[in-house]
Amino acid sequence: MRALIAAGGTGGHIFPALAIARALQRKGQGIQVEFVGTGERMEAEWFKAAGYPLHEVKIRGLKGKRLAPLIGSLAMLPQAFWQSWNILSKVRPDVAVGVGGYASGPVLLLSALRGIPTLIHEQNAFPGLTNRLLAPFVSQIAYSFPESERYFLARGKKVAFTGNPIRREVLDGKRDEAAARFDLDPGRFTLLSFGGSQGSSKINRSLLEALPHLLSLQVQLQFLHASGEKDLVAMRESFMRSGFTARIYPFIQHMDSAYAIANLVVSRAGASTIAELAALGKPSLLVPYPYAANDHQRRNAEALARLGGARIILDQDLDGLSLAKGIREILEDLRAGEEMGRKAKSMALIDADDRLASLATKLAGRS
Repeated sequence: MRALIAAGGTGGHIFPALAIARALQRKGQGIQVEFVGTGERMEAEWFKAAGYPLHEVKIRGLKGKRLAPLIGSLAMLPQAFWQSWNILSKVRPDVAVGVGGYASGPVLLLSALRGIPTLIHEQNAFPGLTNRLLAPFVSQIAYSFPESERYFLARGKKVAFTGNPIRREVLDGKRDEAAARFDLDPGRFTLLSFGGSQGSSKINRSLLEALPHLLSLQVQLQFLHASGEKDLVAMRESFMRSGFTARIYPFIQHMDSAYAIANLVVSRAGASTIAELAALGKPSLLVPYPYAANDHQRRNAEALARLGGARIILDQDLDGLSLAKGIREILEDLRAGEEMGRKAKSMALIDADDRLASLATKLAGRS
């Protein structure tokens, strides 16, 4: 059996795609998986490092573009469809899987037109443009948030609630090992903060602004933060002057260890992050990225917050004072943080990757 997975652009697409690929290969010998991406550097690093063939489709997004970039993106579509056709002719997949992102569009549409069984997975609470456009054509639709179902039911297609696949390795972290890896104190309250694969200048700035409001907690509190490359030097220098214990990285490779030592997480609200927080039962302060398509990060965060599994600070309200207040409330009431974590865990579907792999193999006639 050959499976072709179309994904790419951000870690939010790459990591679930890799989880599905690994789940497919756990199903037995003879299942080959290949990927289609958009040529971004992160795709090449992760897919090829994992040992999977990667095909490239030159395409950019359409939504939210100004006129000139939109015209440029539209001009790329004929080439993208030609490249997708050639990839399908070369790979000859038994099933094509799309996890959102630009590359999914032409690959999944042409697969459906060629009679190849197709599965799309929607990660966010509000479906993205690519999956909304593909929904009438594909064989099966899977989704991560119950809120998504109503957008797809009218399509007359088979729908399945699977949850969002997570990197299984993030479940394996140990606090003592994490403390040794990051040179942190395993007995201190640890704030883990990050803003996505490229970092977030708004979170970086607000974190620094919060430090004067947290001085009374300096002995109790330590930081593990992913700043992105742009603000890395400034963040390290500012924390060094502050007197707080902090470990600042451009990007945290070992998220299993990072989550293991975290007592509280401050982050954006991408679908993969929400799924990982739920699986690990981690309390969080979520700052939805306000420019995400269809404001989907806010909808993702609200799904977790409604259960009591997270608190939301809107980007427009995020500053040093609001962030320090949220951190202080959890640090000074550890039971409240633990209860938030338990409620977050009630949303977890750790076997989402296996569920999606089962749907794919069934479509390919290998159930």
